[in-house]
Amino acid sequence: MRYALAFPVALIALHIQSVAAAHAQGCVADQHGGLVCGEGKAAMRVIADTTSPSNSYAFAWRTAQGLPSGSDTPNDVENVLIRVTDGVVLATLGGKYWETGEMRANRYELIAAWSPDSQAVIEVANSRWDSDSFAYYRIDGATATKLDLRALVEPVMTARLPPRNRQDISFRVHEDLPVTLDARGRVRFTAMLYVPKGETSNDYKVQVNVRARGGKLSAQVVSMQRVR
Repeated sequence: MRYALAFPVALIALHIQSVAAAHAQGCVADQHGGLVCGEGKAAMRVIADTTSPSNSYAFAWRTAQGLPSGSDTPNDVENVLIRVTDGVVLATLGGKYWETGEMRANRYELIAAWSPDSQAVIEVANSRWDSDSFAYYRIDGATATKLDLRALVEPVMTARLPPRNRQDISFRVHEDLPVTLDARGRVRFTAMLYVPKGETSNDYKVQVNVRARGGKLSAQVVSMQRVR
């Protein structure tokens, strides 16, 4: 059954990021077949399956100490959106996922859902219980503007629960179901509210429409359907 929203919900991008581009060196293949951009403490490693359709952009990870060597586990990981052609950092993401070619972060997932023209991308950064970051990024030259989708969607989902069921819940976008972004800015995904280690969850199929005007982003929840 399709549920109509009682009122339109819109969110202007209050948390806009216009990150000054940080220049690095071009990206080259490492011994594991992945791409590494820059050297030393400025080195970043491109995350598999996050490259844009044009092959021009991707998600990557880095640390203040540079990439670890051997089987060392990285600390203080930061995820970034980069331009692959020259290693320029366009935006800092919200997740902390990493992979070295031999190991990867345990209980962390990272999804990049790109628009067909490679000018916008959805970040889904999941940890064990939550979506730590669920955001839209619009690329403009050497910067990217961010819109926090979790801040838009979670309150609408929560309002559908009885008040007694709104305590101690987590918000999570399903990484095992499609997350898509089309050419018209329509974002489609399935998300859930649940109590960690509980027996039930409240799942919804959601569509959010994102618009860009005058360098500013806004978004509206246009449909939300309970999945039983």
